[in-house]
This record gives sequence, structure tokens and C-alpha cells, in this order.
Amino acid sequence: MQYSKITRTMVRIGVCVASASSILVLVGPTSAAAHELSPTYQPGNSHFSIQLTGREIPEGGDPDGQGSATLDLKPQEEQACFSVIWSRLQGQVTALHLHVAARGSEGPHWIDFFNNQNFPGAQSTAAGCVPTPRDKINAVIDHPAGYYLNVHSTAFDKGALRGQLSQ
Repeated sequence: MQYSKITRTMVRIGVCVASASSILVLVGPTSAAAHELSPTYQPGNSHFSIQLTGREIPEGGDPDGQGSATLDLKPQEEQACFSVIWSRLQGQVTALHLHVAARGSEGPHWIDFFNNQNFPGAQSTAAGCVPTPRDKINAVIDHPAGYYLNVHSTAFDKGALRGQLSQ
């Protein structure tokens, strides 16, 4: 089958336009994404593993309780994610917070992971992510030793388990 010169020219133009469009589609979003992923802030460690014990609570926590937690702080997504496991706690676990204070001191809540819950203290786990402003996340990443994780229970409302963050 023979195509006219005009038809062949139109096909060539169509192929060129399609190729150029494909290149723009592939290159365009990559450039935009690269721009979004290059923040001026250069974060340090944003993953923390924390041992939790009642001995860390200044006024005394649950002496038999034990636990561990991980925190993944995501400044670009403005999310703070946690996973916590505990065992042998008296009462029900009611809250999990990140507080601001050095070891041996008590301080205010910095990030509330959960409040007013009722998990079994004998043994349980909890995990999730909470929206958190980027500046709060960056403050923790910049100076983790100034923050501690606190598991609150019905038997120890000021804290059953605590663990100081470290680098």
C-alpha cells in the first residue's frame, strides 16, 4: 500500500510530537520532584530505638515493667511514627508521649502519640503515625538527648516507663 507524501509527512510529525511529549512527561515531573526533595535543612538521624524502663521515671515508674520503642521522624512528610511494645505493667496503658527534658528531669509533652487509650498493661503493642510540625521534628533530630519517650498507665499516671533518646 502506497501512502501519499502528505500522509507520510503527517505520520512523521505525529511521531516527533509523541516522542517530544513523552520526553517532557518523563523529565518534567522528575525535575519537579528533585526540586521538592532537596530541602535547605539537612537532617541528622531520624530513626531512634529506645529501651523503656520504670527506673528512668524521676519519681519512680513501674518497677516490674519493661518495653522498647522505635521512632521514625519524617520532617518532609511532617509525620512522627512510632512502634512500642511493653510487658508486665500494672494497670492499663493510657498514653504515649515524647516529652522535652534532659535525663533525670521532667518536661512538657512535645509530641502526643496517643492519649486516653486502654491497652492491657500485662503485654501489648501499639504503632502508628501522627501529624507533627516540621520544626518540632527537626528540633528532636538536632538534639535527641533533650527528649524522652514516656508510657503512661492508670497505675502510674506520671509515667510507667521512660526512655531517653540518644544519637
